[in-house]
Amino acid sequence: MQPTTSLSLSERFRATFRRRGAAFVLALIVELLIALLLLGLIPTITPKEKPKTVTFGISTNEGKEPASKEQAKAKAKAKAEQGDKPEPQPQPVKPEIVPPPPVPEAKQPPSFVVLTRQDYAAGDISRAKSSGPMSTADAGSADNGGSPGAGDSETAGKGPHGETLYAAEWYRRPRDAELSPYIPERARGVEGWGEIACRTVARYHVEDCQELGDYPRGSGYAGAVRQAAFQFLVKPPRVNGQLQVGTWVRIRITYTQHGGE
Repeated sequence: MQPTTSLSLSERFRATFRRRGAAFVLALIVELLIALLLLGLIPTITPKEKPKTVTFGISTNEGKEPASKEQAKAKAKAKAEQGDKPEPQPQPVKPEIVPPPPVPEAKQPPSFVVLTRQDYAAGDISRAKSSGPMSTADAGSADNGGSPGAGDSETAGKGPHGETLYAAEWYRRPRDAELSPYIPERARGVEGWGEIACRTVARYHVEDCQELGDYPRGSGYAGAVRQAAFQFLVKPPRVNGQLQVGTWVRIRITYTQHGGE
């Protein structure tokens, strides 16, 4: 009975060893496969190659000179052909001078001659009255003898710019219809006079008239005479028997009231 029992134990041991050996080998294979699989997943790192040193060689052109030398020779040759003429120096640019804008001359206010009442009375030669509610008297002329050529015209002070001012001598006296439209409303029904200075021109006309004064002061009679002056016909003053066109004359118009109005 014993040999049978011992034999069976050894067989059992062998069978158990075989089973364990097979399991061990199988486990070893599995671990190896897992290791190989892990090694395949890890990226391979390749070391960078060191940059190679590149050397450049400068090759000389046999039989050819550098470009700089050729240029220097060309310049020397050109200079020799020109006969060593000095190069022209650039002329300095002169700055353009802009003249300043002209300054406008200041207009001087006209100078007026201040005359007394005696001077005004001396210049008022005559008063010609006409019918109507408001009559205008003509400016008289002061001459020596009253006829042309009888003598020189009488002076009446200084003109607006210092010229000699002569008493006016009418070529044709102005009419009431030529004077009345310019009488201001504030002077209607008020007696007085207006006085101006004008420069004589051709055909007995006058221009450049300027107001000298009026009475009553502020009545506007001087402005009325000045506005109507373009219709006046005045003889130029006489000097040494010669008519002086372009000289200045003093004109006074006297306004009077008639008919109880």
